[in-house]
Amino acid sequence: MKMINVLVTSCLIGGVAGCASSEITQGASRGHELYPLTPGGDQYFAVDWQPGERKGRLVLTGTLTNRYGATAVRVQLLVEALDDSDNVRSQKVVWLGDSIAPFSYTYFEIPVEQSPKYRVRPFAFDWRGRAGP
Repeated sequence: MKMINVLVTSCLIGGVAGCASSEITQGASRGHELYPLTPGGDQYFAVDWQPGERKGRLVLTGTLTNRYGATAVRVQLLVEALDDSDNVRSQKVVWLGDSIAPFSYTYFEIPVEQSPKYRVRPFAFDWRGRAGP
């Protein structure tokens, strides 16, 4: 029985570690793009960002503001590099790592590849303490 518990625990830890990857896909091909998992993210969050450079690397820095009256947890952003025609060149899912209190915000800084355009939007999130809207 102890061996089964060890195996189950190992699988759970491995599964969680595998899900914590920040980069999901590079060079997204047509039909294989990622889309937000939780509908309505744009109505509950405001994303403000700008491209920049840190230590010689391109980054997007900004804030994600929770505009809803419940604490947001397990928040992830979808960061997309776009070409001049707004086609997706690459995608990255980034865990923000903290809970975001109602009507509060958190900072982010995300390394990106060189691209003419970017898009940043909520990918997934949950609400703490209530079922959400």
